[in-house]
Amino acid sequence: MTGLGDPGSVSALGGTLRQQALTLADLVVDLTDAAERGRRRSHPDLSARERQLLERLARELDVVGAALQSFTATVHAGSARTRALADEAARVDLVLDGNLVVEARGPSRVDPAERLQARERLQELLNRVTAAEGKDLARVARELARSGPALARLSERARLGS
Repeated sequence: MTGLGDPGSVSALGGTLRQQALTLADLVVDLTDAAERGRRRSHPDLSARERQLLERLARELDVVGAALQSFTATVHAGSARTRALADEAARVDLVLDGNLVVEARGPSRVDPAERLQARERLQELLNRVTAAEGKDLARVARELARSGPALARLSERARLGS
């Protein structure tokens, strides 16, 4: 898992963000109920701004948390697929070296044409795994780039009371 840490921690962070989003959503419901009770008694709604801020914050946390969890699932699936590809490669005297399928050291008893064909096929499959992980990692990066400024604006609004 390149760039984001270990998958367990990333998944836990995503889950924590999503749980906090649910907690905030529950708080919005409680505040909405209280505001509705107040309106029935002709009291002004004093929590509308806070509810709006909490709703937006909950959405941001949920989106980022979901992206992190999706990325972790992709990495786990990719790891399992890579292990299967490594086993298949070993059967034809090939090895996975990072993102490349290469010939194993030493002599081989496998027909060179068969080995070349297997290498090309396995490389294509390994490229698909790498592409899926890259696509999800780019999604996480986009969500973080979008969410950071949005969260900063929400924080500023909360501090200023606007």
